[in-house]
Amino acid sequence: MQAAAMNKSKLETALTRLGELLRERRVAGEIAVFGGAAIVLGFDFRTATQDVDAMITQGHGQVVKAQEEVSAELGLPPNWLYEQGTSYLSRHGDFELSRTYPSEGQFGLRVLMATPRYLLARRLLSLRRHGHAGEDIVRLARRIGCATAESLLQLVKHYYPDEQILPEKVVEIRSIARQMNASGQP
Repeated sequence: MQAAAMNKSKLETALTRLGELLRERRVAGEIAVFGGAAIVLGFDFRTATQDVDAMITQGHGQVVKAQEEVSAELGLPPNWLYEQGTSYLSRHGDFELSRTYPSEGQFGLRVLMATPRYLLARRLLSLRRHGHAGEDIVRLARRIGCATAESLLQLVKHYYPDEQILPEKVVEIRSIARQMNASGQP
């Protein structure tokens, strides 16, 4: 059974509550968000995600404990803050401060967000064109002005220099670029 999708409002509520719990405990937690949640929180073209792909970079044990409490309070799946995708992060990770929850201050939750370029490189590396992934690729590429197959491939190589891009993946990336350029949309 698949978990219910979380929209931007629900994500903000969960992160705010997580920050409140950490503030009450006088803990400074920090997470780096990537994947669908970063797109939902940072852009207007994706409305929901199943979980929050994140790497806990500060206060790990306290953040995990607090996220379990938030899960119970808000009826979220127990793994809504999902760390399993961190094995696919680039060693050249590209994150920037997005927001501090519940507000600016010493304690609470700092959220770093993957940059659009890094999000796009991750999407291209995994290259799933079904569901949101295909739309995410096109919209992120347009957002950063990366419309040629060569620029898309260079972006992947920048963040994942040791990854071999298989020929069938190159064909797919070229196809995506052709489709973007043929549609004529900004």
